[in-house]
Amino acid sequence: MPKRYILFYPLIDVKDLNGVNVIDIRKCKFTEIDIIDSPDKVIKLLGIPLFIVDTDNIQGDFKKLFYECRFWEAHEVLEREWKKSSGELKKYLQALILICAAMIKFLKNQIDISDKLLQNALSLISELPKDLFPFFYVDIGLYS
Repeated sequence: MPKRYILFYPLIDVKDLNGVNVIDIRKCKFTEIDIIDSPDKVIKLLGIPLFIVDTDNIQGDFKKLFYECRFWEAHEVLEREWKKSSGELKKYLQALILICAAMIKFLKNQIDISDKLLQNALSLISELPKDLFPFFYVDIGLYS
């Protein structure tokens, strides 16, 4: 069974990936080509990417991934922690996951869905104790 990979290119227009099982193409800081297929097929069509991520082994720092507009990976990193958490931490992580999902939808010009996801995130944040708000803002780096 083919595996899932994300190939990262500089911002480019991708016109033709015939014969490649593409899940999604996302653009922000990079052009991300999300596939369930062999990366070699994309490389043959577009050349060597900046880097390739095997989605079975997503690693990294949430903040770094978020700032690099790698929202899908940031979401996955948080989801592992969210599954193990409970209480306020679980709500906090869920809000961050929803923000990542909202950014993905926004970049795909799905504004209504993005807005709903952000509303859900803000609703979760509003349920958190007020003393966690500075932590929330500092942690995602809004003051940096």
